Amino acid sequence: MSELDKQLKKIKQGNHSLIYLIQGTEQYLSEKVKIALMDSILGNDVTDLNFGQFDMREVTIDAALQEAETFPFFGDQRLLFIQNPYFLTGKISSSGPDHDIDYLEQYLLNPPDFTVLVFLAPYEKLDKRKKLTKILLKQAEIINVDPIGEKEIKSFVQTDCKSKQFSIDNLALDELLILTDRNLSKSMKELEKLMIFHQEDRHIELATVRELVPKTLEQNIFELNDLVLNKKVQQSVELYQDLLIQKEDPIKIIALMIGQFRLLLQVKILKKKGYQQADIAKILKVHPFRVKLALQKERMFEQKTLSKAHHELIDADFLIKSGQANPEMQVELFILKFSDQNPELQKNS
Repeated sequence: MSELDKQLKKIKQGNHSLIYLIQGTEQYLSEKVKIALMDSILGNDVTDLNFGQFDMREVTIDAALQEAETFPFFGDQRLLFIQNPYFLTGKISSSGPDHDIDYLEQYLLNPPDFTVLVFLAPYEKLDKRKKLTKILLKQAEIINVDPIGEKEIKSFVQTDCKSKQFSIDNLALDELLILTDRNLSKSMKELEKLMIFHQEDRHIELATVRELVPKTLEQNIFELNDLVLNKKVQQSVELYQDLLIQKEDPIKIIALMIGQFRLLLQVKILKKKGYQQADIAKILKVHPFRVKLALQKERMFEQKTLSKAHHELIDADFLIKSGQANPEMQVELFILKFSDQNPELQKNS
Protein backbone atom coordinates (compact mmCIF):
# COMPACT_ATOMS: atom_id res chain seq x y z
CA MET A 1 0.00 0.00 0.00
CA SER A 2 1.40 3.39 -1.03
CA GLU A 3 1.73 6.31 1.38
CA LEU A 4 -1.14 8.06 -0.40
CA ASP A 5 -3.37 5.00 -0.01
CA LYS A 6 -2.56 4.91 3.71
CA GLN A 7 -3.48 8.59 4.08
CA LEU A 8 -6.72 8.14 2.14
CA LYS A 9 -7.66 5.18 4.32
CA LYS A 10 -6.99 7.25 7.43
CA ILE A 11 -9.22 10.06 6.10
CA LYS A 12 -12.05 7.67 5.22
CA GLN A 13 -11.89 6.23 8.74
CA GLY A 14 -12.56 9.73 10.10
CA ASN A 15 -9.08 10.28 11.50
CA HIS A 16 -8.46 13.83 10.30
CA SER A 17 -5.63 16.30 10.78
CA LEU A 18 -6.53 19.94 11.42
CA ILE A 19 -4.19 21.15 8.68
CA TYR A 20 -3.34 19.47 5.37
CA LEU A 21 -0.90 20.42 2.66
CA ILE A 22 -1.71 18.71 -0.64
CA GLN A 23 1.33 19.41 -2.79
CA GLY A 24 2.04 18.32 -6.35
CA THR A 25 0.95 18.75 -9.95
CA GLU A 26 -1.09 15.57 -10.49
CA GLN A 27 -4.63 16.95 -10.56
CA TYR A 28 -6.37 13.56 -10.56
CA LEU A 29 -4.73 12.54 -7.28
CA SER A 30 -5.42 15.96 -5.75
CA GLU A 31 -9.12 15.64 -6.62
CA LYS A 32 -9.15 12.14 -5.14
CA VAL A 33 -7.93 13.50 -1.79
CA LYS A 34 -10.39 16.41 -1.92
CA ILE A 35 -13.34 14.08 -2.51
CA ALA A 36 -12.23 11.79 0.33
CA LEU A 37 -12.07 14.74 2.74
CA MET A 38 -15.47 16.07 1.66
CA ASP A 39 -17.15 12.67 1.95
CA SER A 40 -15.59 11.95 5.34
CA ILE A 41 -16.14 15.36 6.98
CA LEU A 42 -19.29 16.67 5.31
CA GLY A 43 -20.97 13.42 4.26
CA ASN A 44 -23.89 13.79 1.89
CA ASP A 45 -24.75 17.24 3.23
CA VAL A 46 -22.30 19.43 1.32
CA THR A 47 -23.69 22.88 2.12
CA ASP A 48 -22.12 26.32 2.02
CA LEU A 49 -22.55 26.59 5.77
CA ASN A 50 -19.59 24.44 6.82
CA PHE A 51 -17.68 24.27 3.54
CA GLY A 52 -15.66 26.89 1.72
CA GLN A 53 -13.09 27.34 -1.05
CA PHE A 54 -10.82 30.36 -1.22
CA ASP A 55 -8.64 31.19 -4.23
CA MET A 56 -5.62 33.13 -2.98
CA ARG A 57 -5.31 34.91 -6.32
CA GLU A 58 -8.64 36.62 -5.64
CA VAL A 59 -9.41 36.44 -1.90
CA THR A 60 -7.22 37.29 1.09
CA ILE A 61 -6.06 34.61 3.48
CA ASP A 62 -7.52 36.85 6.20
CA ALA A 63 -11.06 36.18 4.94
CA ALA A 64 -10.43 32.43 4.89
CA LEU A 65 -9.01 32.42 8.43
CA GLN A 66 -11.94 34.41 9.79
CA GLU A 67 -14.19 31.71 8.36
CA ALA A 68 -11.94 29.02 9.86
CA GLU A 69 -12.25 30.57 13.32
CA THR A 70 -16.05 30.61 13.19
CA PHE A 71 -17.81 27.70 14.89
CA PRO A 72 -19.49 25.24 12.49
CA PHE A 73 -23.21 25.59 11.90
CA PHE A 74 -25.07 22.43 12.99
CA GLY A 75 -22.04 20.25 12.41
CA ASP A 76 -18.88 18.96 14.04
CA GLN A 77 -16.32 20.53 11.72
CA ARG A 78 -15.78 23.02 8.96
CA LEU A 79 -13.82 22.07 5.84
CA LEU A 80 -12.02 24.87 4.03
CA PHE A 81 -9.85 24.60 0.91
CA ILE A 82 -7.13 27.20 0.31
CA GLN A 83 -6.50 27.18 -3.44
CA ASN A 84 -3.39 28.48 -5.24
CA PRO A 85 -1.41 29.56 -2.14
CA TYR A 86 1.34 31.11 -4.26
CA PHE A 87 2.82 32.82 -1.19
CA LEU A 88 4.28 29.42 -0.26
CA THR A 89 6.48 29.56 -3.37
CA GLY A 90 9.04 32.00 -4.67
CA LYS A 91 6.46 33.50 -7.03
CA ILE A 92 5.43 37.11 -6.64
CA SER A 93 1.95 38.20 -7.70
CA SER A 94 1.54 41.84 -8.67
CA SER A 95 -2.22 41.52 -9.16
CA GLY A 96 -3.18 39.39 -6.14
CA PRO A 97 -4.66 40.74 -2.88
CA ASP A 98 -2.60 41.64 0.17
CA HIS A 99 -2.37 38.67 2.53
CA ASP A 100 -1.78 38.94 6.27
CA ILE A 101 0.99 36.35 6.53
CA ASP A 102 1.53 37.01 10.24
CA TYR A 103 -2.12 36.15 10.88
CA LEU A 104 -1.69 32.89 8.97
CA GLU A 105 1.47 31.95 10.87
CA GLN A 106 -0.32 32.49 14.19
CA TYR A 107 -3.26 30.38 13.03
CA LEU A 108 -1.02 27.50 11.97
CA LEU A 109 0.65 27.44 15.39
CA ASN A 110 -2.68 27.25 17.22
CA PRO A 111 -5.50 26.02 14.94
CA PRO A 112 -9.05 25.57 16.30
CA ASP A 113 -10.18 21.97 16.65
CA PHE A 114 -13.44 22.50 14.73
CA THR A 115 -11.93 23.36 11.31
CA VAL A 116 -9.97 21.27 8.82
CA LEU A 117 -7.90 23.67 6.73
CA VAL A 118 -6.52 22.26 3.47
CA PHE A 119 -3.85 23.98 1.37
CA LEU A 120 -4.02 22.88 -2.28
CA ALA A 121 -0.55 23.65 -3.66
CA PRO A 122 -0.28 22.56 -7.34
CA TYR A 123 3.44 23.26 -7.45
CA GLU A 124 6.52 21.12 -8.00
CA LYS A 125 8.27 22.75 -5.05
CA LEU A 126 7.75 25.33 -2.31
CA ASP A 127 10.10 28.01 -1.03
CA LYS A 128 11.36 26.28 2.10
CA ARG A 129 13.41 29.33 3.07
CA LYS A 130 10.27 31.23 4.03
CA LYS A 131 9.23 31.27 7.67
CA LEU A 132 5.61 30.60 6.69
CA THR A 133 6.51 27.55 4.62
CA LYS A 134 8.67 26.15 7.41
CA ILE A 135 5.80 26.49 9.89
CA LEU A 136 3.28 24.91 7.52
CA LEU A 137 5.55 21.96 6.73
CA LYS A 138 5.94 21.35 10.46
CA GLN A 139 2.29 21.77 11.44
CA ALA A 140 0.48 20.16 8.50
CA GLU A 141 -0.02 16.60 7.36
CA ILE A 142 1.65 16.58 3.96
CA ILE A 143 0.02 14.64 1.14
CA ASN A 144 2.18 14.38 -1.98
CA VAL A 145 0.36 14.24 -5.31
CA ASP A 146 3.32 14.29 -7.68
CA PRO A 147 3.07 12.72 -11.16
CA ILE A 148 3.39 8.93 -11.05
CA GLY A 149 5.11 6.44 -13.34
CA GLU A 150 3.78 4.30 -16.17
CA LYS A 151 3.31 1.21 -14.02
CA GLU A 152 1.23 3.12 -11.47
CA ILE A 153 -0.89 4.79 -14.17
CA LYS A 154 -1.67 1.39 -15.70
CA SER A 155 -2.70 0.15 -12.27
CA PHE A 156 -5.08 3.13 -11.82
CA VAL A 157 -6.67 2.54 -15.24
CA GLN A 158 -7.06 -1.21 -14.72
CA THR A 159 -8.46 -0.76 -11.20
CA ASP A 160 -10.98 1.81 -12.42
CA CYS A 161 -12.04 -0.47 -15.27
CA LYS A 162 -12.46 -3.43 -12.94
CA SER A 163 -14.48 -1.44 -10.40
CA LYS A 164 -16.92 -0.46 -13.17
CA GLN A 165 -17.07 -3.94 -14.75
CA PHE A 166 -15.02 -2.94 -17.81
CA SER A 167 -11.98 -4.59 -19.39
CA ILE A 168 -9.23 -3.09 -21.55
CA ASP A 169 -6.78 -4.82 -23.90
CA ASN A 170 -3.08 -4.49 -23.07
CA LEU A 171 -2.37 -2.90 -26.46
CA ALA A 172 -5.25 -0.48 -25.95
CA LEU A 173 -3.88 0.45 -22.53
CA ASP A 174 -0.39 1.02 -23.95
CA GLU A 175 -1.79 3.23 -26.71
CA LEU A 176 -3.90 5.20 -24.24
CA LEU A 177 -0.81 6.04 -22.20
CA ILE A 178 1.14 7.05 -25.31
CA LEU A 179 -1.63 9.34 -26.56
CA THR A 180 -2.03 10.98 -23.15
CA ASP A 181 1.72 11.50 -22.65
CA ARG A 182 1.64 9.14 -19.65
CA ASN A 183 -0.32 11.71 -17.69
CA LEU A 184 -2.71 10.21 -15.12
CA SER A 185 -5.27 13.03 -15.26
CA LYS A 186 -5.44 12.90 -19.08
CA SER A 187 -5.57 9.10 -19.10
CA MET A 188 -8.48 8.95 -16.65
CA LYS A 189 -10.36 11.69 -18.51
CA GLU A 190 -10.03 9.84 -21.83
CA LEU A 191 -10.95 6.57 -20.11
CA GLU A 192 -14.34 8.06 -19.19
CA LYS A 193 -14.98 8.80 -22.85
CA LEU A 194 -13.95 5.29 -23.89
CA MET A 195 -16.27 3.76 -21.27
CA ILE A 196 -19.22 5.75 -22.59
CA PHE A 197 -18.51 4.50 -26.12
CA HIS A 198 -18.26 0.88 -24.90
CA GLN A 199 -21.24 1.06 -22.54
CA GLU A 200 -22.83 -2.03 -24.08
CA ASP A 201 -19.95 -4.48 -24.59
CA ARG A 202 -17.85 -3.01 -21.72
CA HIS A 203 -14.58 -3.94 -23.44
CA ILE A 204 -12.09 -1.31 -24.65
CA GLU A 205 -10.04 -2.20 -27.73
CA LEU A 206 -7.03 -0.67 -29.49
CA ALA A 207 -9.06 0.50 -32.49
CA THR A 208 -11.39 2.55 -30.29
CA VAL A 209 -8.51 4.20 -28.46
CA ARG A 210 -6.95 5.25 -31.77
CA GLU A 211 -10.30 6.50 -33.04
CA LEU A 212 -11.43 8.48 -29.98
CA VAL A 213 -8.28 9.68 -28.19
CA PRO A 214 -6.78 12.66 -30.06
CA LYS A 215 -3.07 12.96 -30.72
CA THR A 216 -1.23 15.90 -29.23
CA LEU A 217 0.49 18.39 -31.51
CA GLU A 218 3.87 17.01 -30.44
CA GLN A 219 2.81 13.47 -31.38
CA ASN A 220 1.65 14.70 -34.79
CA ILE A 221 4.99 16.45 -35.28
CA PHE A 222 6.82 13.25 -34.34
CA GLU A 223 4.86 11.46 -37.06
CA LEU A 224 5.51 14.31 -39.51
CA ASN A 225 9.27 14.15 -38.92
CA ASP A 226 9.17 10.39 -39.40
CA LEU A 227 7.37 10.78 -42.73
CA VAL A 228 9.85 13.44 -43.86
CA LEU A 229 12.87 11.30 -43.00
CA ASN A 230 11.35 8.37 -44.87
CA LYS A 231 10.76 10.53 -47.98
CA LYS A 232 6.97 10.04 -47.84
CA VAL A 233 6.36 13.43 -49.41
CA GLN A 234 2.63 13.20 -50.14
CA GLN A 235 1.79 11.91 -46.67
CA SER A 236 4.05 14.54 -45.09
CA VAL A 237 2.33 17.38 -46.94
CA GLU A 238 -1.14 15.98 -46.19
CA LEU A 239 -0.40 15.74 -42.46
CA TYR A 240 1.02 19.27 -42.44
CA GLN A 241 -2.06 20.60 -44.27
CA ASP A 242 -4.29 18.83 -41.74
CA LEU A 243 -2.45 20.62 -38.92
CA LEU A 244 -3.00 23.97 -40.65
CA ILE A 245 -6.71 23.18 -41.04
CA GLN A 246 -6.75 22.55 -37.28
CA LYS A 247 -5.43 26.13 -36.88
CA GLU A 248 -2.01 25.06 -35.62
CA ASP A 249 0.61 27.82 -35.84
CA PRO A 250 3.25 27.04 -38.52
CA ILE A 251 5.90 28.81 -36.43
CA LYS A 252 5.10 26.51 -33.51
CA ILE A 253 5.16 23.51 -35.84
CA ILE A 254 8.66 24.40 -37.05
CA ALA A 255 9.83 24.98 -33.47
CA LEU A 256 8.63 21.51 -32.45
CA MET A 257 10.19 19.93 -35.54
CA ILE A 258 13.52 21.58 -34.70
CA GLY A 259 13.29 20.39 -31.10
CA GLN A 260 12.60 16.80 -32.10
CA PHE A 261 15.41 16.67 -34.67
CA ARG A 262 17.75 18.19 -32.09
CA LEU A 263 16.77 15.45 -29.63
CA LEU A 264 17.44 12.74 -32.23
CA LEU A 265 20.88 14.21 -32.91
CA GLN A 266 21.75 14.56 -29.24
CA VAL A 267 20.63 11.01 -28.48
CA LYS A 268 22.59 9.62 -31.42
CA ILE A 269 25.77 11.45 -30.39
CA LEU A 270 25.48 10.40 -26.74
CA LYS A 271 24.76 6.80 -27.73
CA LYS A 272 27.95 6.77 -29.83
CA LYS A 273 29.82 7.89 -26.72
CA GLY A 274 28.53 4.86 -24.86
CA TYR A 275 25.76 6.37 -22.76
CA GLN A 276 22.69 4.26 -21.91
CA GLN A 277 19.03 5.34 -22.02
CA ALA A 278 18.79 6.35 -18.34
CA ASP A 279 22.04 8.34 -18.51
CA ILE A 280 20.95 10.13 -21.69
CA ALA A 281 17.62 11.11 -20.09
CA LYS A 282 19.45 12.61 -17.10
CA ILE A 283 21.99 14.47 -19.23
CA LEU A 284 19.35 15.95 -21.56
CA LYS A 285 16.79 16.40 -18.75
CA VAL A 286 13.96 14.86 -20.76
CA HIS A 287 11.46 12.11 -19.99
CA PRO A 288 13.00 8.60 -20.33
CA PHE A 289 10.20 7.56 -22.68
CA ARG A 290 11.12 10.33 -25.14
CA VAL A 291 14.70 9.06 -25.08
CA LYS A 292 13.45 5.50 -25.66
CA LEU A 293 11.52 6.61 -28.76
CA ALA A 294 14.50 8.63 -30.01
CA LEU A 295 16.81 5.62 -29.61
CA GLN A 296 14.41 3.51 -31.65
CA LYS A 297 14.33 6.13 -34.40
CA GLU A 298 17.89 7.47 -34.58
CA ARG A 299 19.43 4.12 -35.51
CA MET A 300 17.51 4.21 -38.80
CA PHE A 301 19.29 7.33 -40.06
CA GLU A 302 22.80 8.65 -40.55
CA GLN A 303 23.91 11.52 -38.33
CA LYS A 304 24.52 13.71 -41.39
CA THR A 305 20.90 13.17 -42.50
CA LEU A 306 19.51 14.26 -39.14
CA SER A 307 21.93 17.18 -39.03
CA LYS A 308 20.89 18.37 -42.51
CA ALA A 309 17.20 18.29 -41.56
CA HIS A 310 17.92 20.16 -38.34
CA HIS A 311 19.94 22.90 -40.06
CA GLU A 312 17.44 23.38 -42.90
CA LEU A 313 14.62 23.82 -40.38
CA ILE A 314 16.68 26.38 -38.46
CA ASP A 315 17.23 28.27 -41.74
CA ALA A 316 13.47 28.18 -42.45
CA ASP A 317 12.74 29.44 -38.95
CA PHE A 318 15.17 32.34 -39.45
CA LEU A 319 13.56 33.32 -42.78
CA ILE A 320 10.13 33.41 -41.14
CA LYS A 321 11.18 35.39 -38.08
CA SER A 322 13.12 37.90 -40.17
CA GLY A 323 10.07 38.48 -42.37
CA GLN A 324 11.68 37.04 -45.50
CA ALA A 325 9.30 34.11 -45.99
CA ASN A 326 5.67 33.05 -45.71
CA PRO A 327 5.30 30.95 -42.51
CA GLU A 328 2.74 28.52 -43.95
CA MET A 329 4.88 27.75 -47.02
CA GLN A 330 8.17 27.07 -45.26
CA VAL A 331 7.38 23.63 -43.84
CA GLU A 332 6.03 22.43 -47.18
CA LEU A 333 9.09 23.81 -48.99
CA PHE A 334 11.33 22.09 -46.46
CA ILE A 335 9.59 18.75 -47.08
CA LEU A 336 9.99 19.03 -50.85
CA LYS A 337 13.54 20.39 -50.76
CA PHE A 338 14.78 17.90 -48.17
CA SER A 339 13.36 14.91 -50.02
CA ASP A 340 14.78 16.05 -53.37
CA GLN A 341 18.27 16.63 -51.96
CA ASN A 342 18.44 13.34 -50.06
CA PRO A 343 17.87 10.40 -52.41
CA GLU A 344 19.35 7.95 -49.87
CA LEU A 345 18.02 8.87 -46.45
CA GLN A 346 17.93 5.56 -44.68
CA LYS A 347 20.89 3.45 -43.71
CA ASN A 348 21.25 0.04 -45.24
CA SER A 349 21.81 -1.49 -41.83
